[in-house]
Amino acid sequence: MRVRGFFGVWLTAAGGNLGDGLALAVFPLLATRLTDAPALVAGATLARTLPYAAAPLVAGALVDRTNRRLLILGANLARGAAALALCAALLTDLGSLGALYAAAFLIGLGETFADIGTSALVPAVVGRDRLDQANSWLQGTESTLNEFVGPPIGGALILGGTALAAGGIAGAYLLAAAGMLLLRGAYRPARSAPATVRADIADGLRFLWNHRVMRTLALMVTVMAACWSAWMAVLVLYVVAPGPVGLNSVGYGALLSALAVGGVAGSFLTVLVRRGLGLRWVLGGDVVTSVVLLGAPALTADPWIIGCATFVGGLGSGMWNVTVRTLRQRLTPDELLGRVGGASRTLGWGAVPLGAALAGLVAETTGPRLVFALAAAGTALMIVPVFRVLTPSALADHEPAPRPTAAVD
Repeated sequence: MRVRGFFGVWLTAAGGNLGDGLALAVFPLLATRLTDAPALVAGATLARTLPYAAAPLVAGALVDRTNRRLLILGANLARGAAALALCAALLTDLGSLGALYAAAFLIGLGETFADIGTSALVPAVVGRDRLDQANSWLQGTESTLNEFVGPPIGGALILGGTALAAGGIAGAYLLAAAGMLLLRGAYRPARSAPATVRADIADGLRFLWNHRVMRTLALMVTVMAACWSAWMAVLVLYVVAPGPVGLNSVGYGALLSALAVGGVAGSFLTVLVRRGLGLRWVLGGDVVTSVVLLGAPALTADPWIIGCATFVGGLGSGMWNVTVRTLRQRLTPDELLGRVGGASRTLGWGAVPLGAALAGLVAETTGPRLVFALAAAGTALMIVPVFRVLTPSALADHEPAPRPTAAVD
C-alpha cells in the first residue's frame, strides 16, 4: 500500500506484533525454568494480559490528549526497556519470577497503549477513504507475526538461552519504535477545552453508547468474545486424547493453525468481499462462520470437519476485525478515537474471562459439548442486530467523520 507515512505505521505494527508473538511463547517457557508450580507458570501469562481489560479506558483518554506518534514511540521504547531489563537480570543471575512478572506486566501495559494509539493514528496517516486497505494490511500482519512467526521463533530462541530470548523480544519492540521515528509530524488531536481524565473517559463512553451503530457493534463484540472464549477454554479437553476427537498435541496445534490461517486469509480478502457483497453481509457472514466454528464440535467428533469449521471461523473473524476497526475509525470523530477504542477494547477483553469461567462451570457438570452448543446459540442471536440495526440505510446515514487534522511538521 503506497501512502506516505504508512510504512512507518506498518513497521511499528510488525515489530510490536513480532514481539508479542515472541512473548506469547517465551514467557511461559521462561516461567517453567524458574518454577514447576502450574499456578506460578500461569502467572506469567496473567501478568502480561492483566492490563488488557484494566488499562484501555485510561490509555484511550491519554491517546486523545497527546501527540499519538510520540505516545506510540514511548510505549514501544518502554516495552523494549522492560525486556532488556529482564535480559540483564537473567544474564546476571538475578532472574526471578518477580522480575518476569514485572516485565510481562509492563509489556502488556505498553501493548495496550501502543495498540489503541496505532488504531487512532491510522486515519490521520492514510485518510478515511483508504482505511479498508490499511487495516487489511495491519490485521494480516498482526495475525501472521503474532500467531505464526513469533511463537516458533520464541521457542527456538529460548533453546539458545533465556537471556537471548528476552533480548529478541526487546529487539522486536525497538524495531516497532523505529517505525514511529520514520513518521514525520505531530499527530495531536484537536481538543475543545481542558478536562479531567475521568471526564474524558465519560465522554468516550457516552459517545459509544449514544451512537446506535457503534453501540450495537460493541455489544456484539462483547457477546461474541465471551462465546469464542468459552469455546477455546474447553476445546483442548474435547479434541486432545482422551477426549472424543483423540488428537495429540501436534494435531491440536494444527487445529489452531487452521484458525490462524483463516484469519490471515480473511484479513486480506476483506476489501474484495466487501466490494462484492456489501458491508452488512461481511458482518453477517462472520456471525454465520462463527456459528459454524463454535457449533461444529457440538455435532461431531470428526477432526476433519472440526478443522474445516475452524478455518471457516478464522476466515470470518479476520474480515470482522478489519471491518469493525474501519467502521469505528470512520464513524468516530478524531478527538474521540482513543477513548472509543479503549472502551470497545475493555468490553471485548472483559468478556473473555467471563466466557472462560462459565465454560468451565458448564463443562464440569455436563461436558464440553453443551458449552459448544450454547456458545453457537449465543453467537447465532447476533444475526438479529445485523439485520435489524446494521441495515444499509443505517450505515449509509452515518457519513464518515471529518478528516483528522493533518500532521504538522
